[in-house]
Amino acid sequence: MDKRESRDYQGKRVAAPTDETADHGTVERREKAGAPSGKRGFWHDYGFLLITVLVVVVLFRGVFQLAYVPSGSMETTIPTNSLLIAWRLPYLVSDPTLERGDVAIFWDEEMGKILVKRVVGLEGERISFTGGHTYIDGEKLEEPYLPEQGITESDKVFQVPEGSLFMMGDNRNGSWDSRFLSQPYISLQAVQGKALVCIPLKQITLFESPKLGRVNIYLPLFGDTHTL
Repeated sequence: MDKRESRDYQGKRVAAPTDETADHGTVERREKAGAPSGKRGFWHDYGFLLITVLVVVVLFRGVFQLAYVPSGSMETTIPTNSLLIAWRLPYLVSDPTLERGDVAIFWDEEMGKILVKRVVGLEGERISFTGGHTYIDGEKLEEPYLPEQGITESDKVFQVPEGSLFMMGDNRNGSWDSRFLSQPYISLQAVQGKALVCIPLKQITLFESPKLGRVNIYLPLFGDTHTL
């Protein structure tokens, strides 16, 4: 039988610790040292990740908005297959304020989807077209952002009502916008954000198969990123 010897400690006989009491002491020392366990251990390991995810969700649900642009209606300002970051917060907590020339993201009831267009006409203004150019209340509008001048066509005249906007794409020959919609005036309440940054995406084909077809991914071209 294994016996533990007693030792002298300050003139007293003290029994040597057994294996069980030694192990218990080690656990206590570890706990006192702050070793996480249970829920504390989970929070210690994953708390930072959870907080990061929460912050990202709040930012891109309440402060900013991400929008994917699959078409070329805003070229060359916004290339086909681009990602937009828009300023969303003011349009959630107050009346949105947009100026002529701003690029806005809005929900279009007629088409049933989110569109991205440029603000051309403001409430109370008269929009007309002559010789491929846009006129606001009879004065020619200078549009330096267009890839080509003198191609804006429409035989209609529009009077923008209160609380509404007249929107067009920069690619005037390839944009379905306020000129052609049966409900041409975009309500300010439909605006979801003002576009701030454009990140072009590059399409890369991973593989093709008879069953799945072509499988693509899109990689951001940060070198071509620009503000709007």
